[in-house]
Amino acid sequence: MRRVSLQAGEYVYKVDDPSESIYVVRSGRVELTTPYPETGEGVDATHGPGHVFGEVEVIDGRARTSNARASAAAELMQIEREELMDILYTHPEKSLILGKSSFERLKELFSEASLESELARLREEMQISIRDAVVAHESRVVRSHNGMAAIGVPIVLMLVLAGGAYWFFHRG
Repeated sequence: MRRVSLQAGEYVYKVDDPSESIYVVRSGRVELTTPYPETGEGVDATHGPGHVFGEVEVIDGRARTSNARASAAAELMQIEREELMDILYTHPEKSLILGKSSFERLKELFSEASLESELARLREEMQISIRDAVVAHESRVVRSHNGMAAIGVPIVLMLVLAGGAYWFFHRG
């Protein structure tokens, strides 16, 4: 385990970084965010003292699916994947440090025994797919020369229609 100190605004990791560690918040706050090319970062979750984050990607071996950024000065404990596996399999009595909520989420996502675990896994995959589709769409809009028109024209059209409706129903 290693202590990590962050100032507000510093990143623990970013989307597509390799998943090599999980983190426990000792103090401060960490936000998990999704970067949207056009509208900036959207906050998906906020974790305070005692919360564990980054565990699902480490266990299933995929790259990071979100950014983790300190929203206030934070002290974290970083647990490398090998150390995590040692804790889980060799010394399960030490695994209490990871917290009940983390294990409940992992159990829900990775239990092969129930329909609910399959539904939870599908919800997670669907949420990631939808978010990726929104990010890809925003990227295409930003790259497009007509990006601003694609946003502005419907708004102007809506305002014109609203003004026309108001005039039609309130003319004297």
